[in-house]
Amino acid sequence: MKLIMLVVCVLVLSGCGWNHPCVNPRSYKLGEEITTPVGSALVQSGCFAYRYDPRGITRSIFGKVSEIDEYSQPRIDQEILYSGRQGDTLHVTYREYTYDGYARAPFFQQLYYDMGKSDAIVFQDWVITVIDSSNERIKFKVVKEPIRPEIDPPVTKPTKKEPVK
Repeated sequence: MKLIMLVVCVLVLSGCGWNHPCVNPRSYKLGEEITTPVGSALVQSGCFAYRYDPRGITRSIFGKVSEIDEYSQPRIDQEILYSGRQGDTLHVTYREYTYDGYARAPFFQQLYYDMGKSDAIVFQDWVITVIDSSNERIKFKVVKEPIRPEIDPPVTKPTKKEPVK
């Protein structure tokens, strides 16, 4: 009897809970002009905000709704940093991180772009148009980004069904 109760409790509780999908996978908006100082990120991808969506019994019986976790720590997977300018050459650094936030040393790259030939930084699938740059700051906009999986829409509170007339 105790075994049956234990199995029932495990099954019931496994249907309860929350998942937490990422709702902000990047630090920029496409086409938006941004100014940032030397040493700061041009682009970062990862997860900068999470949403908690109720699942199973938590949603159906208790009526819980989606909510944004305002206190979640951002998780950065990739970033491109602005390192300054020397003449017509723009210096940027690319870095990747592990899931738990540690830098992946083999995945650092120093990148150099000749601004006399083009005003674009093209790396992997990012295309960044440089509007103005100096040894103090850079003004840019991201015009293309790597393809990212779609984010699920938030789960809303179930509505009461109207009786059919």
